[in-house]
Amino acid sequence: MTTPAVASRDERGQPKLVNSNRANVNKDNWLGFVDDVVNFTGEVCFKSMLRIDGNFSGNVTSETGTLIISTGAQVTKAQIDVAVAKINGTVEGNIRATKELVLGRTANVKGHVAASALVVEEGAQFNGICRRLIN
Repeated sequence: MTTPAVASRDERGQPKLVNSNRANVNKDNWLGFVDDVVNFTGEVCFKSMLRIDGNFSGNVTSETGTLIISTGAQVTKAQIDVAVAKINGTVEGNIRATKELVLGRTANVKGHVAASALVVEEGAQFNGICRRLIN
């Protein structure tokens, strides 16, 4: 049996773990969260927000959501197809962001990227091919 990796935000805006079986939790406030102590391999599909702090290998998909890859996180063999991607860690693979792709100052991206808007902060490393998506 699999259970989605989900969290909500506490009153200070910090992520907190949520029991996905609790019926009284507002699912609109949920976001995915892959912590720094786990390794995931496979496919993730989400709606609003997913933050990866650890190691992930595989596909990430969201038509409307925002993917955040934190500093120190590693995503390998990636096929990322999201609305917004904010990369601060390492990504090896392909990224498609229909709205915006932000490579933060600690980002290290190797692969093909396609985005409607691309922001590359000073210090970010990118080795690959980039193309603009036209909406």
